[in-house]
Amino acid sequence: MLLETLHRICVRLNDPKDRRVVRLVCVALIAFELVLSSLIVSKVNYTEIDWKAYLEEVHGYVQGERDYTKLRGGTGPLVYPAGFVYVYRALYGLVGGLKGGVTPAGIALAQRIFVGIYCLNQAIVFGIYEACEILPPWAYLILCLSKRIHSVFVLRMFNDGIAMAVAYTAVMLFQRKKWIIGSCVLSLGVSIKMNVLLFIPGLLVLLVGGTKLSVSILSLVVFFATQIFIAAPFLLTHPREYVSRAFEVGRVFTHKWSVNFKFVGESVFESKEFARFLLLAHLCVLFLFAHRKWCRQNGGFFFSFFKDFFKRAVKNIDGNQHTFTPAHVAIVLAESNFIGVVFARSLHYQFYSWYYHTLPLLLWSSARSPTYVKLITIAAVEYCWNVYPSTATSSEIFIAIHAALLLQLARYPCEVQRNTLDKAKAS
Repeated sequence: MLLETLHRICVRLNDPKDRRVVRLVCVALIAFELVLSSLIVSKVNYTEIDWKAYLEEVHGYVQGERDYTKLRGGTGPLVYPAGFVYVYRALYGLVGGLKGGVTPAGIALAQRIFVGIYCLNQAIVFGIYEACEILPPWAYLILCLSKRIHSVFVLRMFNDGIAMAVAYTAVMLFQRKKWIIGSCVLSLGVSIKMNVLLFIPGLLVLLVGGTKLSVSILSLVVFFATQIFIAAPFLLTHPREYVSRAFEVGRVFTHKWSVNFKFVGESVFESKEFARFLLLAHLCVLFLFAHRKWCRQNGGFFFSFFKDFFKRAVKNIDGNQHTFTPAHVAIVLAESNFIGVVFARSLHYQFYSWYYHTLPLLLWSSARSPTYVKLITIAAVEYCWNVYPSTATSSEIFIAIHAALLLQLARYPCEVQRNTLDKAKAS
């Protein structure tokens, strides 16, 4: 009897479609995260990195400064869009301003707030996975075991975690085909940190291939209008200064703190040629995935895709969005984001939060590799992100793992995406 019960439990814990078990596991894990994160905050000594600089940057805004070139902190000028300013302005007020925010009591309060943000982020991610029905319930635990991610969210209080929580909220909306409101929310994420733009290529393919022309255009209009509305106080006073600082795409990160490409010499790393090579490779791989996986119809992305789009545009009718399962939408967006991470010139430690929560989705989307290989892959990635400072060897392992995963994703469309493509051809 006991063995039969244990067998039934194991079967249900391995069934991604058993939503009742998934929800029970998620509730238990959120409680676990709340306790674990609170213990981390209380037991691990705080080390200052960017928190004080964030408050200093916001302090200038509080004092009435609207020229982005004059908003600075201890680590340098403000380089994030306006959404960042408003989020940390709210935190600034909660912790007692610049003076109160850097006291032990202010820091402790801020970390407790970030424990809440982290748990909210986990709940959103769990919701995405539940809708996908790909990850077995037991594997949700993987999403809670990263030492580096806990550090990024609850100890260091980086804006990366907040930006990703907003971005994942947008992914949930896109899974439900809420393209317009989802675009607004995604734009809010971009306004906190620009890395959220890495989701855009996949989103554009979904919009153009699946929705009406009017929906596609309105989604883009809402995306840009949200950016303008958020930045209005700065655009109306010092527009050039705002755009040049908030969206400084040519900024070169310090080679010393990079987790990837540490084996590349500093002169090469900082060269324009290396940046152009990575950008070209990034674009080529994006086109490859669009052609092979994301919205392929008869003849592939470069032929029927555009032909079908212009034919539909005349009548303003839907494409094949009726075939878009929540898993397909989430995988397209996760792959788009992951490709951007792979070809990023520099990845600092907090950037792990950009894609950590999508790794199980990418790995379990393919049935070709056994579970132990997936677990080893995640463990190896985690190892690389926890080598401090990073070395040439850890960086080489890091790049090799990313390249292998990218190759697997490119070569073997997952069953969910294959079914989506087959339905599109039949419709």
